[in-house]
Amino acid sequence: MDVKLSTRELEVLTEIRTGKTNKGIADSLNICEGTVKLHANSIYRKLGVKNRVQAVNYFFKPMNQGMNTA
Repeated sequence: MDVKLSTRELEVLTEIRTGKTNKGIADSLNICEGTVKLHANSIYRKLGVKNRVQAVNYFFKPMNQGMNTA
């Protein structure tokens, strides 16, 4: 995977992964809710996905492949 996310985009994606709403992410990162939406849309475009679930699965699942979940 050779996708370059900015530091802030990675922070937003990590917050998305926890299941927070845009408002919750904005509060956590001390940014406007509209800015969260802009970052999320940029993430989706860069990853070639359409929504939060796809973005999280695309970006974080490769890290978990081969891990023992027992």
